[in-house]
Amino acid sequence: MKKKKRIKIIIIAVLVVAVAAGSITGVVYYRNSKGLASVMSVSMISTTNDYTSMTSGGMVCDDACQTINLKDGQKVTEVYVTKDQQVKAGDKLLAYDVTSLSLSVEMKQLEIQSLENQLASEKQKLDKLKNTKPVEKQPETPVTPEPQPDTQPSAPDEQHDVISDLSEAKGSGTEDDPYVFTCTEASYVSGKLLNTLSEKSAVARFVIGDADAPDMELIVRGDRLGGYDESDEIKLFLAGTTTAGDASDDTEGSEPSDTKTDSATEQTAQTEADTAAEEKTYTADELKDAIKEQTRSVADVDLQKRIAQADLKELQSELEDGVVYAKKDGIVTTVCDPANPPQDGTPFLQLSGASGLYISGTIGELDLDTVKVGQSVSAVNYMTGDTYEGTISEISNVPSDSVNYYGDSNPNSSFYEYTAYIENPQNLKKGDSLELTIDTSSEGSDSGLYIDKSYVRTENGQSYIYKDDNGKLKKQSVKTGKSLWGSYVEIKSGLTNDDYIAFPYGVREGEKTKVSEDGMY
Repeated sequence: MKKKKRIKIIIIAVLVVAVAAGSITGVVYYRNSKGLASVMSVSMISTTNDYTSMTSGGMVCDDACQTINLKDGQKVTEVYVTKDQQVKAGDKLLAYDVTSLSLSVEMKQLEIQSLENQLASEKQKLDKLKNTKPVEKQPETPVTPEPQPDTQPSAPDEQHDVISDLSEAKGSGTEDDPYVFTCTEASYVSGKLLNTLSEKSAVARFVIGDADAPDMELIVRGDRLGGYDESDEIKLFLAGTTTAGDASDDTEGSEPSDTKTDSATEQTAQTEADTAAEEKTYTADELKDAIKEQTRSVADVDLQKRIAQADLKELQSELEDGVVYAKKDGIVTTVCDPANPPQDGTPFLQLSGASGLYISGTIGELDLDTVKVGQSVSAVNYMTGDTYEGTISEISNVPSDSVNYYGDSNPNSSFYEYTAYIENPQNLKKGDSLELTIDTSSEGSDSGLYIDKSYVRTENGQSYIYKDDNGKLKKQSVKTGKSLWGSYVEIKSGLTNDDYIAFPYGVREGEKTKVSEDGMY
C-alpha cells in the first residue's frame, strides 16, 4: 500500500511541475497587461513527505567482507584467530602494539594538518577567482613581423651621406690602429670602399660621436667581407642599434649588440612577464572555466582530508585497547605471521562472509543520521524480480563517487556506501544488480514543508523565493534541505504554508501583487 501511495504522489508532483513550466508565458503576459505580479498560496504547491524511503542501485559485492592491511609503522603483537576459523561479529581478530599505533595517529594528524593548510590555500585561490572581474575579449591583432636586417643593397634615399673613400678616415687600418670613419645614424657605405677594405684585409670603425667614447660604433673586418658592386650603397646603422659588432661574410655588418644592454633588456622583459602572470586577466568564459577547475581542486583536497580524518578515527578507536574486532560474521581466509608481516601491500588478515552474501548500496549525506547499523534493507534482483531482506552491517564514513543514488536526499550532497548482509541469498551471486530500499517510516513521519523546486532560485549558494509582503513582492532568503522525488525541495526556514509566492522568473522585488483566483498562473 505504501508503494502505491508513493507512486500517486510522484504523479501529482510531475503534474504540478508541468503546470508550473507551462505557466511562464502566462506570467509574462499577465504582468505586461495589468502591471501586477500573480502570487499563489504556498499550500497549493507544497506537500509533506509522509512516506520516507531511501532508494539506490546496488549490487552483490565480494563476500570478502573485512580486510586488514598494516599501515606504516604498525606492529601486530598478537593474533587471536587462525585460518579457516569461523568468527562472529565482535570477536577479537588481532592486537596492535599501542606505541606503534600512537605514532600512526600522530603521523595521520600531521597529514590532516597539512591537508587543512592546502585546502585553505586552494579556497583562497577560488575566492580570488570569484572576486575577479572578467574583461572583454579583445579582437585578435594581426602579428606584424619584426623588421629584419636589410642584407641586400638598398636604393639610396634622396638625401643621405655616403662614405666611399679611405681619405675620409683616420688610422692605418690595422687591428691596433683601425681606420676610423665619423658618421651619423643615416650614413651609408659604398660597395667600392668595402671592396677596398676586403682587398687590404683592413679593419675599420664607423663611429657616431667621439671616437674614444662613441655613442654608436660598427667594426668591419675586411677579411670577412664578400664582393660588392662598386655602385652599391649600404646603410650602416639599423633602427635600434646601440653599438657595433663584427661584419659577417653575408653582410657588410651584423646588427650591433651590447651584452650589458641585452641582459638588462631580458631582465626587464622577464619582470614584465612575471607581473603579467600575477595580474592575469580572464574573459567571462575563461573565468568560468578557471573557477570550475579551481572548485574541482578544492573538492579533491577536501576529499583527501575527509578520508584522512576517517583513517584517524579508525586509528583512534583501535588505540583505545589496540584490538581489532570482527565487524561481521565470517570465516578467516587469510592470516599472516606477526614476525614476518607482508611487505607487498597484501592483507595481513582477511575475513570472508559465512553462509550469506553481502550487498552494497548508497545513502545521501543528509540521511546519515537516520540510517543506522542493524537497520533492515529490502533488495530486489533486477533480473529475476526476487526480493530479499538484509541487515545493514557497516556504513562508510568516507564519501563515495557512486551516482546510483536516487532517493530523497539533496542530489548536490555527498553520498556514502553501506554494506548489508543477506542471510538467505538464494539464487543471488556476486555481481548481480539490485534495487535497494531502506524504509524509515518507522522512524516517524516527516511533516516538513516541501515546495515545487521551480519556485526556488539559487545565486552564489543562497536560495531565495519571491513572496507577497503586504501587497508587494519581497525577495526572501530560505534555507533548503532534502530533495523529494527530484521534484520538491524541503524548506527549513523562511517560508510557511500561509504565505503567497510568485513564480520567480519575469518578476522583480517591489512589484505589486495580485492573488491568482483560479489557482493557476
